[in-house]
Amino acid sequence: MRGLVFLLLAACGGTIDSGTPAGDDDTPPRDGPAPNADSHTFCVQETNRYRTGGGVAAVTQSSQLENYADMGAQIDFGSSPHNHFSSTGGGGIAFAENECPHWDLSFGGGDEKMLIAACIAAFFSEGKGGGHYDNMMNGQYKTLGCGIFKSGSDYTILQDFGGL
Repeated sequence: MRGLVFLLLAACGGTIDSGTPAGDDDTPPRDGPAPNADSHTFCVQETNRYRTGGGVAAVTQSSQLENYADMGAQIDFGSSPHNHFSSTGGGGIAFAENECPHWDLSFGGGDEKMLIAACIAAFFSEGKGGGHYDNMMNGQYKTLGCGIFKSGSDYTILQDFGGL
């Protein structure tokens, strides 16, 4: 993977880069059909699978953070990783963000949920001291919103953490 830089508390941009080319009234328009709403829930559940397996309390899915993350995924898809998060200071609700920008659906074997699982697995695989791992396993974060934006088979996936 190229371009790994870590983000803790909006200090700098961080991405898990695949190496590929680049809901509601508040939800940005999408290219093609929106990701399945179950994919957002799956993202939170998969994050909680790692958290609880590591002895960290589960996070609660936040619709407010999810809307913010969906907007961020769309904006970052057309710009640079963490652009939305850093330009809004987390929108006053997100304290940390993980991002998989421009991941092709083939990394999930053609399945959206498997792609999300691969993204989250990449965060976790950094281990302690890795910015994405540390964000995901930080017990101080109580809420999570996952954002998903797709264009064709190209996805940007975000995790925005809140609820200190």
